[in-house]
Amino acid sequence: MDFTRKAKWTFVLVTILFSLVQSSSANHTSVNDTSIEMIHVGLILDAQSWVGKIVDSYISLAISDFYSRNRHYQTKLIVHTRDSEGDSLLVLSQALVLLENFKLDAIIVAENSAAVKILAELGSRVKIPIISLFAAGPSLSFSEYPYLIQIGQDESSQAKVIAAIAEAFSWRSVTLIYEDNDPARPILSNASTCFDQHVALLASSTDEEIVEQLRNLMSLQTTVLLVHMSPTLASRLFLNARRLGMMSQGYAWITTDMITNFMNSMDPSVIESMQGVVGFKPHIPASKELRKLAIRWRSKNLNENQNLEEMEINVYGIWSYDMVWAVATAAERVMTRYPHILHQVTRMNMNFTTIRSSQSGLVFMDEILQSRFKGISGGFQLTNGRLIPKEFEIVNVFKGERIIGYWNPGNGITSLMKQENHNEMNSTSSSKLESVIWPGGTMNIPRGWSLHGKRLRIGVPANNGFREIISVTRDPRTNETTVTGYCVDVFKEAVQSLGYEVHYDFIPFEDASGKIAGTYDDLILQVYYKNYDAVVGDTTILARRFQYVDFTMPFTDIGIGTVVPKINKKSIWIFLMPLSGDLWITTAAFFILTGLVVWFIERPINEEFQGSPCEQIGMIFWYSFSTLVFAHKEKLLSNLSKFVVIIWVFVVLIITSSYTATLASMLTVQQIELNSKQDYVGYHYGFVLSRAVSNLNFKNPRLKPYNSPEEYADALGRGSNNGGVSAIIDEIPYLKVFLAKYPSDYTIIKSMTTSGGFGFVFPKGSPLVQDISSAIMRLREEEKLQLVENKWFNSTESIFTDQDTTSNPSRLNLHSFGGLFLVTGISSTSALLLCLFQKSRAIIIRM
Repeated sequence: MDFTRKAKWTFVLVTILFSLVQSSSANHTSVNDTSIEMIHVGLILDAQSWVGKIVDSYISLAISDFYSRNRHYQTKLIVHTRDSEGDSLLVLSQALVLLENFKLDAIIVAENSAAVKILAELGSRVKIPIISLFAAGPSLSFSEYPYLIQIGQDESSQAKVIAAIAEAFSWRSVTLIYEDNDPARPILSNASTCFDQHVALLASSTDEEIVEQLRNLMSLQTTVLLVHMSPTLASRLFLNARRLGMMSQGYAWITTDMITNFMNSMDPSVIESMQGVVGFKPHIPASKELRKLAIRWRSKNLNENQNLEEMEINVYGIWSYDMVWAVATAAERVMTRYPHILHQVTRMNMNFTTIRSSQSGLVFMDEILQSRFKGISGGFQLTNGRLIPKEFEIVNVFKGERIIGYWNPGNGITSLMKQENHNEMNSTSSSKLESVIWPGGTMNIPRGWSLHGKRLRIGVPANNGFREIISVTRDPRTNETTVTGYCVDVFKEAVQSLGYEVHYDFIPFEDASGKIAGTYDDLILQVYYKNYDAVVGDTTILARRFQYVDFTMPFTDIGIGTVVPKINKKSIWIFLMPLSGDLWITTAAFFILTGLVVWFIERPINEEFQGSPCEQIGMIFWYSFSTLVFAHKEKLLSNLSKFVVIIWVFVVLIITSSYTATLASMLTVQQIELNSKQDYVGYHYGFVLSRAVSNLNFKNPRLKPYNSPEEYADALGRGSNNGGVSAIIDEIPYLKVFLAKYPSDYTIIKSMTTSGGFGFVFPKGSPLVQDISSAIMRLREEEKLQLVENKWFNSTESIFTDQDTTSNPSRLNLHSFGGLFLVTGISSTSALLLCLFQKSRAIIIRM
C-alpha cells in the first residue's frame, strides 16, 4: 500500500517536473522568437518581365546571404511580394493593399513606370522609404521627394556618354529611335543636342509600323542610329532592321543601357541580328565576391527558373542585392539605437482605406542614406537619395559581347589598359577604344551618313557673262546641256578626291530665255526649299545667307578690288605728272627767290657773286638750281645766306624724294581719285555694293552695272567723260578673269577682304560640307587648285597686285608742301630784312 502511494506520488512529481521543463523550454523558445523584430518590406514588380524575375531572385538571395552571415542580428526583413503585371495603376493599388495589411517599413518597386512618382508622393505621406530599383525616366528631385531612393544612372550622364561616343568617331549627327513612354522620353530633353532627328515607337507598334519607320530612316543621310527602348521592343526593331539590310556596312548602331544591360538575356536570333552594335552600360568591377555571387545565383535558379538559368549576372540584380544589404543593415541600426520606435504604429485614412505605417520611417530613411560599405557593385553610397554608377563600360557586339573601353565623368573615354589611371587627360578619341567590328563585319569606321545611291540635284546659275567661271551651253540639235567653268572643275576635283562616290546632275537655274531665273539669293533659297541638293557656281559666302544654308570653305581668293586703266607710259611728258601745275610753278618761283636772296646778301662781300650784270644774273639762276642736285660749289661768307641755303636744301630734299617716289609708282600703277560727282564706277550685276563702296573709301560714286569682261573694257576705255566709267569694283575672281584678258591695259589698285569668296552651297547640317571643305583644302595644299585657276584664268601672280590704300600714288599738289614753302619763305624774308637792317645801320654809322 505504501509502495503504491509512493509510486503514485513519484509519478505525479515526474509529471509536474516534466511539465515545468516543457514550460521552461517553451518559454525560452518563445523568448527567442519574439526577440527578433520583423521588418516588413513590400516588393512590387512585374513577375513576368526580365527585370521582375531578376530582382525577385536577387532579393531572396540577398536576404538569405545577409542573415546567414549575421545570425546574431535582432531584426529580419520580411518581404511581401506583389505582382503589378506591368500596369502602372496596379502598382499603386498593390502598394495600398500592402499598407493596409502590413505595418510596412519600406516599399521596393522594380517598375520603370509613371507609378514611381505617385509612390514617391505616397511615401512622403506615410513617411516610409520608397526604393525604386529601376530609375530610368523623369528624374525626381530628392528635395521634393525626401522619402524616395533611386537606383540607376541619371539622364545627364547618359547624354554625356552618347556625346562622347559620337565625338570619338567624328559623327556630326545621330538619329534617335526611342520608345514613346515615360522611362525613355526624357532622353530627348537631356541629349537633344546630339540628335539630328528622332523617331518614336510604341510598345504596341506592329512589325509593319516598325518597318515603315525604318524605311523612312533609310531615305535619310544619317546612318548613326541610337536605340533607347525596352529590350522587348528593341528585339523586334533589330530583327526588322536586319531584314531591311540596315545591319550592313555603312551603318552604326548604338544602344543605351536599357538594352545593353539585358543583351545576354536576349534570344540568339536577336543577338545574331545585332552584330556590330556598340552599346554602353554601368560598369561593375570584377571581384571574388562577384564571381561567388554569380555561382550561387546560377545554382539557386538551376531548378527554379529555366529562363534565369540562361541569363548572365545582371547589373539590376547586383544593385538589388546591395540595396537589400543596405536596408537590412539600416534596420539593425534602428533596432539597436531606437528600439522603441519600431513598435509604434500610426493608422491613417487614405481614399477610404485605413493604412498602417511605422513611426520609424524618418529614422529608417536616414540610416539607409548614411549607409557606406563595399558591395558587389563597388563602393555603396547614396548621393541625394540616388545610387549613380561611377563608370560605364562601352561594349561591342560581335560573336558575343566584349568591352572596348570605359567612360567616366572625370576622364571621358579611357582605354582598357588605363581604366584604373584616373589621372589620364580628358579624351574622346577613338584611339582610346579597342578596335570595333561594325555591322557588315568591317573595321572601317562608318562615316555617319550616306547618300544611299541618290543622285544630287545641283543647281548652277545661268550664264552671267564670265564664262570662264561658270558657263551653261545647250546643244540646239540634241538639247543636251553642258556646264563648264572654273567652279565646275573645282567641284569635280573635290568630289573625285573623296573616298566614296557622289552621283550628281547639274540643273541650270534659268528661265525660258536661258537667263538666270532670279537673283543669286533666289538660287540659294532653292536649296533651303529642297528643290536643289546643292549649288555649284559663283555664289559668294555672306553672313546673312548662313541662316538658310551652309557653305563649304572658299575655293577662290576672298575680297573685292578696284580696277583702273594703267597710265600711258609712252607719253614723253610723263616726268611732269608727279607734281601738279601749281606745285611746279611755286617750286620754280622759290628757286629764283632763294637765288635772289643769297645773291643780295653775298654780293657786297663775296667776289664770286660779283661781276657784270649778265654774270650776276647767271649766278642767281645757277646757284639756286644747282641746289636741286646739290652741285653748288660757291663758298658763302655770310651767316644769313648760309641759314637761307640750309633751309632751302632741306626743302629741296623733301621735294625731290617725293617726286622720285611718285614717278616710280606712276610707272607701275595709277591711282584714281573718285571724289568727284562726275566720276562713274562700274560693277558686276548682282554684286552687293553698299559695303564695298564704304570700305574702298569712294566718295559719292555714280554706279553703272555691267555683265562681262568685254563690257568692263569698253566702259573703262571710254572713261567717265565719254559715257563709260573711271573704275570697276568687283570680287577678286571676276577681276582675275578680266585682267587675264587685258593684262597690259588695266590693273588692280585696291583690294579689301570684305567678302568671303565663292563657296559651294549645301543644306544646313549636310555632312558633305565638311568633306568637300577638306577636299578643297587638300587641292589647295597640293597646288591643284592653282592649276585649275591657271587653266581658266590664264593667270599668274603678276596680274594681281594687292596694295594698301594709304600707299597708292597720286599727283603731289601745292597743299601737300604748303608748310615747307611757308618755312623757307619766312626764313628767306627774315634773312633779307635783317641784311637790309644791317646795311642801313652801317650807313648811319659812316655818316
